[in-house]
Amino acid sequence: MIFAALFPVLPPLLGYSSVGILVLLLLVARWVRKWSQIPGTHLTKDQIHPMRAEHFTSEKVDPSVVWDTIVIGSGSGGCACANLLAQAGQRVLILEQHPDRSGGCTHSFRQQNCEWDTGLHYTSTCMSDATQRAGALLHFMTKGLQKWKQLPDPYDQVVFPTSGDGDSQQPPVYYSFVQGADATIESILKDMDLSTSYLSIDILRDRCEEWMKLCRLINDGFTALGLSRILPPFLHFLLGRRLNQLYKLASYTVRDVQYAVFNLGYTKADLLSVKQCPTAPPGAEPDPVLRRLKAVLTHPIGDYAVQPRDATFAAHGITMAHYMEGASYTVGPTQNISIRSTSVVRALRGEIWVDATVKEIILDEKTGRAIGVKVQSTSQLAEWKKFCEEGKEVPPPAEVEIRARKAVVCATGVYNLYNKLLPPQHPVVQSFQQCPSQRSIEPSNGHIFLFCKIKGDAATLKLPEHNVWYFNDDDMDGAFDRYFANPTEHRPPTVYIGFPCTKDPTWPQRFPGVSNCILISDGLWEWFTPWENKPVHLRGSEYEAFKEKLARHLLDILLESVPQLSMDQIEYWTLGTPLSEVTYLSSYHGGSYGTKCTPEMFATINRGWTTNPRTSIPGLFVAGSDAFLPAVCGAMYGGCLGASAVLGWTGSLRLFLGFWNYYATIILEESPKLSKWQAYRLAFRRFVSD
Repeated sequence: MIFAALFPVLPPLLGYSSVGILVLLLLVARWVRKWSQIPGTHLTKDQIHPMRAEHFTSEKVDPSVVWDTIVIGSGSGGCACANLLAQAGQRVLILEQHPDRSGGCTHSFRQQNCEWDTGLHYTSTCMSDATQRAGALLHFMTKGLQKWKQLPDPYDQVVFPTSGDGDSQQPPVYYSFVQGADATIESILKDMDLSTSYLSIDILRDRCEEWMKLCRLINDGFTALGLSRILPPFLHFLLGRRLNQLYKLASYTVRDVQYAVFNLGYTKADLLSVKQCPTAPPGAEPDPVLRRLKAVLTHPIGDYAVQPRDATFAAHGITMAHYMEGASYTVGPTQNISIRSTSVVRALRGEIWVDATVKEIILDEKTGRAIGVKVQSTSQLAEWKKFCEEGKEVPPPAEVEIRARKAVVCATGVYNLYNKLLPPQHPVVQSFQQCPSQRSIEPSNGHIFLFCKIKGDAATLKLPEHNVWYFNDDDMDGAFDRYFANPTEHRPPTVYIGFPCTKDPTWPQRFPGVSNCILISDGLWEWFTPWENKPVHLRGSEYEAFKEKLARHLLDILLESVPQLSMDQIEYWTLGTPLSEVTYLSSYHGGSYGTKCTPEMFATINRGWTTNPRTSIPGLFVAGSDAFLPAVCGAMYGGCLGASAVLGWTGSLRLFLGFWNYYATIILEESPKLSKWQAYRLAFRRFVSD
């Protein structure tokens, strides 16, 4: 009876209901659009005036200026964090300890009428393509001011040196890495001598493809890990499978995964189903073909700097996947990235000061909350240390307190944070020091850098546009062991050789008739501890003699690997060591990548220390490599996660909606045939899956 009575009025009632729902949805959509209009979305590149950072002085500290967040460090992670916070509406102060420039590992420097980059020697296509997630984020943070050049194939070449003596001497062998996993596999197999292999080329190809599939799976896992740091905990079940796969593969070493895949024929499914990855036998791989193939496929080992026996497969997988579609380089010096990113911060009421060494993070005595920092002038500190070395009694430079209303973000690594910036008696610091009961991670190794100025332009000298990676031996672990035991007698296991002058299209106009080259090899902190307390440029003759021996190895490798060059053409060179990384990058023990990329990095005991932007101290957060992953792109994502942690779930949602709208607009500009709905859907899909 009730249904019969209602039946005549149901259709109009449903009609009114549908109209009401539609109106409500339109109102909600309008509110969301307005709510997501963060301050950064109104900023255009015409309103940004890129300029170098100002120098810190105590006179510039105005007590009436209220900073919302203070970010320590202006590397890729610190810049990203500060930029996003500023675009979300916060007033941000960035403090950089370098005496005269921002950028961390993205900064560049000049000497002898030449220029070199220091950490960003190339990056992946995804960083330069504004329609992909990483590229869209960088476009958003620089408002499109940062331009890139796509590098042609091959973007990397691995070279093994001349072998044998006399009539049996074999020339150097080159293996090319190109865009696309399948194309790279074919390129590598084409240049290998497979005549002595007990495996057919089809089997080797299948196993190489399985290797690439595992790398892509690692990439998917890290996307899930990043999302888990943004989403509230009740949504983490959506990411459970991918996270479990990541943590399982991350517990394996590169050497063991190579043994499982190439020697035993394990597939991706096999490695995910077994309780433990098979352990590779000790010593060098006995089969010469597999030994060479495995060595080639440890590339790009130089981008995470841990030998195969110790490296987590997660580090290799994400790095391999990162470059799978090619590489690119900045148009103009790499320094421009930080200048443009921090200029956005300054346009939104923020500021960046260089020559500002943070000595301590201030904690509230009652609540334990991070509320500010104590700062000293870097150049004045260096001068004071020099006076002390000379036996002069002079007072140290004054400390200045700067307060933050909402947060302090450390973008210089967890080792600096817990060993230098917090009170040693603090319970969290005490817990960090209890290794291995509370922590089993360790700092990464450092590097040796040789910066060369070369007479003549790159075109005349026929310098390669691609990177050359010198591999000393195809027994990778053996080569590392020998070098680490005696670096002056043995050559480095791997050496990066790059010519920025061939990659940057502005170079010929900026430095006519001059070329540059950078060589990078591994370096242990332990080699340099006798001089760690000596001021820069005053470390004595023994230090200089040690550097000379290391440099000679690298110069010999350069001339062998790029035979068109001669020593007469190298007009100037200078060598940097892990001590240089301490001085100019504030790296803890000269480490280049924050936390060392071993399986321990992802162990449960360490998840509160690394790959995490949050700390257990209220108001204190982490950005950069130790908030997510090492290298420039990983640190940038770590900066994004640090900003998200500071903003909280609601603030992060608002920031995401603002970025999503920006990202969809970029996609529409690149593909005008797409509808607006399609552009938003594509932007969302790429954000959660790239």
